[in-house]
Amino acid sequence: MTLTNSRKIAKPGKIALLTVWSLFILALGANVDSDFVVNKSFAASDQSPELVPLDKLQLAGENLGEFSPYLPDRGDLVARGDDVYYTQDENLGIGVWESKPGSMTYDDLQYDELMLVLEGQLIMTAVGGEPQYFNKGDGFVLPMGWSGMLAVGEGGVRKIWVSYMGGIKGE
Repeated sequence: MTLTNSRKIAKPGKIALLTVWSLFILALGANVDSDFVVNKSFAASDQSPELVPLDKLQLAGENLGEFSPYLPDRGDLVARGDDVYYTQDENLGIGVWESKPGSMTYDDLQYDELMLVLEGQLIMTAVGGEPQYFNKGDGFVLPMGWSGMLAVGEGGVRKIWVSYMGGIKGE
């Protein structure tokens, strides 16, 4: 199988959204033990939307469910997680995900995703590129169109993910 690295140009609005979320998530990584919340999208009402707390136990790796094969057609990862929040239009999602060692391939990723490593290590290798290592407290954005390999280091990994899906989740 040949992977191609076809880059798509992100729209300015998506770049701004990912930048704001990146700053938010990176600030979270600096103080994971603190209480913080995420705003829901504004509903058609006069009231402010309710806050959506991120569960400290999930951030610590508890209450994430049972490990099971994760996308077995793309690799050998065994993972578990929780989709914490989606906007009403399902364009933006946030979750906590944990995996045992293994790897999987991405071929022309169809959405943008920010990842913040809470524990462990991710090794990302773009097609034709060198491995990049991300450890506890490190974050990065996988842009739409990215192709390559995600590998989970020897001790496993737990991360927060934030994805801008542009409506593809509901398809």
